Amino acid sequence: MEHVYTIGELLVEIMRTETNVPLSEPAMFAGPYPSGAPAIFIDAVAKLGLSCGIIGAVGQDAFGRCLTDRLMKDGIQCAHVYRSDAKTTGMAFVTYSDDGSRDFLFHMNDSAAVEIPWPIDLQFMQGTKALHLSGTSLTINDSIRELCNEAVRVVKRGGGIVTFDPNLRPELALDRKWIGWYGPVLQHTDILLPSGDEVERLTGCPNVEEGTQRLFEQGISLVVRKMGEHGCELYQNGVRSEAVPGFSVHCVDPTGAGDCFNAGVVYGYLQGWTWKETLRFANAVGALSTTALGPMEGTRDLETILEFMNRT
Repeated sequence: MEHVYTIGELLVEIMRTETNVPLSEPAMFAGPYPSGAPAIFIDAVAKLGLSCGIIGAVGQDAFGRCLTDRLMKDGIQCAHVYRSDAKTTGMAFVTYSDDGSRDFLFHMNDSAAVEIPWPIDLQFMQGTKALHLSGTSLTINDSIRELCNEAVRVVKRGGGIVTFDPNLRPELALDRKWIGWYGPVLQHTDILLPSGDEVERLTGCPNVEEGTQRLFEQGISLVVRKMGEHGCELYQNGVRSEAVPGFSVHCVDPTGAGDCFNAGVVYGYLQGWTWKETLRFANAVGALSTTALGPMEGTRDLETILEFMNRT
């Protein structure tokens, strides 16, 4: 039995070596780097020392080996990472601008990443303490949504918690059908982990204060709002109760920082820390993750993170 599980897309990321180079032009790339929001999250969890596992799918190819080799090396249970004979491993091509913005080109919808088998017997998740889901996984297809919803039921029946990062993509902004996809998970979410203006986009409210109150009325009493370099804030029962500043680091690659932050929240919560301790720790996990090129390359072990916090 693993303490923490996640479900969803497994990708490799291939990125420009220089900034301000459009993906439409010939230029150099670096990679492949293991990626995908669920994979980044669970790798950070493993580095913190918790037993954990992931449900996903890769192709029978070199990129698939890149992913599974990394996950297994870091101690993640990959017995339920399926290998597709028919499709190649999912890919994301990325270019960065000097202002920190990113442009992505995904090969996912026709890749092995969307080929997670369903139905499957989820009894191996009995006793899981925390299930973490990303909104990107819920947008893939009906079978993965059904898998996630059943996993929520299994974990909740066993007394575990569900954490959920909406992870809303800009291309979903004008299409509200994703609300129906998110609903079954939101109604069982114990800790919601939005970024920026996602509370407003989830609820349709004009500001985060009204939005968190609306979420509380819908049964979500804990909302941790990520604000990048500005840190984070906690809303309990619809009211802001904590605001914790971020850490200053030299940012090399911001991709995956929010997923690593989520891992820090789950770790602190399972350790029984106070919210202030948990959020400061999560800020450190997220900040350190940005200091190396590649979404998982900045993940650190517990000792390194605590040392960083003590000297900062």
